[in-house]
Amino acid sequence: MTTQTTKTSTTRTKKPRKRPEYYINPQELYAEVLVSKEAGQMTDKLVRMLQLLTLKYSKKGNLANYSYTEDMQAFAMMMLVKTWTAFNPEKSSNAFAFYTQCVKNSFRQFLNDEKRQRTIRDAYAVEYGLTPSYNYQLEYAENNRAGRAHDEEDFDHTH
Repeated sequence: MTTQTTKTSTTRTKKPRKRPEYYINPQELYAEVLVSKEAGQMTDKLVRMLQLLTLKYSKKGNLANYSYTEDMQAFAMMMLVKTWTAFNPEKSSNAFAFYTQCVKNSFRQFLNDEKRQRTIRDAYAVEYGLTPSYNYQLEYAENNRAGRAHDEEDFDHTH
């Protein structure tokens, strides 16, 4: 016994694309910023929205594996509390983009400060005969291959 399979043509109907659901509605954020500006202080709802923004931003792939993401979020919230009034509704109605950029800059500033602290710590470790971090060792070896000492990388030899 052999079975025969027949191909039947099926027509596929495209499903309508769903609009992405935002974790923060940009129009609601804008409205809440206007309410807060009118009141002269941040409303609880605006604070929760900005906390959610920092939390979601910290989950990005390039930031997710840091051990101090909570510190970065706290730093970003501190910066948002200091600068939330800088958003000008007369120039733009996109408060979401403005505050996202503020969070991004805060995270970048925090990471730069961490790198600066790590470099200082590693320099002291080398000075006292201890083993510095792996990245510092790689950087040190690369600078030695280039023929310059680690501390001389920004030194201009022409003056």
